[in-house]
Amino acid sequence: MNCEICGSKIYGPSKRIILEGSKLLVCMKCSNLGEPDINTERYPSRTKRRTLGTPVRKRTGESRLPREVEEMEVAENFPKIIKEAREKKKMSQQDLARTVKERLSIIQKIELGKMTPDLRISRALEHTLRIKLLLPRSEIPVETGKPDQTGLTLGDVIQYKKK
Repeated sequence: MNCEICGSKIYGPSKRIILEGSKLLVCMKCSNLGEPDINTERYPSRTKRRTLGTPVRKRTGESRLPREVEEMEVAENFPKIIKEAREKKKMSQQDLARTVKERLSIIQKIELGKMTPDLRISRALEHTLRIKLLLPRSEIPVETGKPDQTGLTLGDVIQYKKK
């Protein structure tokens, strides 16, 4: 990091000053040329502060969803299932929204099929209406067709060299 006044490399702590209305990051030698920036003196480091008790999240190469989310999916005909179960229990959409602790507009969108419920709402709807919305995720079988035997492939043309 270089001083914004003299251009020399800053060794040790840097200072933020205000010089002629501009905020500058300077070395200790140049810090007396302007007024100290009061806003940054209170918070000398620009790092994000953590409150006590919040866990440190370690970054891994890939972000993974919880196993439960990866293995479960909402049934395809969920709007019909929810609406029929709600009517069977003689509940209005507003009553359902209140018991599930969700907004009425969300329940309406889910029943119309405009919105897919997330895991929390799905669990709450299952519990309240005594229905099964979350199903195990099914893999779609992929057909691997063998290439026709008449044509050449790149592997047929390449000659491998042993090291």
